[in-house]
Amino acid sequence: MNSTIKSIILKIADRLGLVLQERKEAGVNYTDKGLNPTAIAANVVASIAIDDSEITIIGDSARAEAMRNFADYFTDSAEDIAAEVALGMGDALIRPYTDGEEIGLSVIGADDFLITASIGNTLKGVVMKLDEYKTEKASYRFFEYQGLNTAEQKVTIRRFAYKDGNECPLAETVWDGWEEELEITASQLLLARYKCPTINRDNYNSPNGVPITYGCEDIISQVQKKYDAYNDEIDRSKKLIFADRKLFKKNDDGETFTLSPADNFVMVRGGLDGGIKTQIDDYSPSIREAEYKSANDFNLAILELCCGFSKGVLTKPETAFATATEMKNSLKKTFAYVKKFRRKIEDGNRDLFNAVNIIMNLNGTTPEGEWDIQHDWSYDYIEQTQERFNQLIQSVNAGAVKTEELTSWVLGLDADAAKEYVEELRAETQARAEENLRIAVNE
Repeated sequence: MNSTIKSIILKIADRLGLVLQERKEAGVNYTDKGLNPTAIAANVVASIAIDDSEITIIGDSARAEAMRNFADYFTDSAEDIAAEVALGMGDALIRPYTDGEEIGLSVIGADDFLITASIGNTLKGVVMKLDEYKTEKASYRFFEYQGLNTAEQKVTIRRFAYKDGNECPLAETVWDGWEEELEITASQLLLARYKCPTINRDNYNSPNGVPITYGCEDIISQVQKKYDAYNDEIDRSKKLIFADRKLFKKNDDGETFTLSPADNFVMVRGGLDGGIKTQIDDYSPSIREAEYKSANDFNLAILELCCGFSKGVLTKPETAFATATEMKNSLKKTFAYVKKFRRKIEDGNRDLFNAVNIIMNLNGTTPEGEWDIQHDWSYDYIEQTQERFNQLIQSVNAGAVKTEELTSWVLGLDADAAKEYVEELRAETQARAEENLRIAVNE
């Protein structure tokens, strides 16, 4: 966490009489540039967890319809970001905000908030940085505290602006007009949380999440070292041409040299003074590509092993299995992790949509009504291509599936194109059979 942000959160906590549940630095940084295995793993696993899955809002009320519209906005603009940030940083908050009519979303990474109170998976107090900007003279940051009083079913919200680390009035910033303090009747904070399911081996009971590659700092360091060494060798192995100084002429400045014009050279058969080889030579060493690739693959495979993943998250997936069942079993480690993360997402999404429901009540733009949230998860990752193909073949043979469906899946055609293709194929097959019969009869 940035030292300035941390110091401001400490000041806010001290002013409000709060005790922070301080988070230990993870040792791996999702925001690092360059080759970043933590960011790569977070992106891949988040994609597996969310791709082709849907949030369904059940209900016929106007509120349910408004929730469906919000669900579309959320899945298009924030869900995948929040999932990747949570895996890469250990935690992510999703905070809805409003102008009194429309509702927007902010994703807040673990480096920008600290928990002040929690019980189990329920957050009861959080201090978070919402925004920041810089001018020519100063840096401004905007913070918010949310605290839940369960007994009174109230959420207290306090907002603070800081200029270069010192508190200043909101009226002196671009956040002028925001309410500094308010209380809302609610049974939860007006935000949601995605938490990475990786275990914190230093503190099993810590309320804070840890990144997806937590505890693998040394392995990540080895991956980055091998990557840097490989690129360094490429840079140092650039082809160089060495030429005898007799082939150069001095420039007008008397200090630099260039090769003499081509018309000053005469091509001859044979050699002069031992041949041209004595005057021009090249340096073009081979690169140890196989050795570096092997070292990188090994370290990435070890990283997958230590994080509890199957091959294919950071390395090439293993696909040469004897049976589809073996392929399915090989993916179970990663999918077990994905299922844990999906449960965290479900909990977070329920909190988020409940928070949005509270905001809609406050805005009064949509009438209250019954609604519910349902998650339809995709299992394409575990139901692999070979297994799907075998299922279709068996279904066609059993007469349970039309041939057109198998053709559509194999060739990637839509239903009409697949039907037309199958009809043409059958016509050609029939024509060949009739031709073969005619030839056989004539003979």
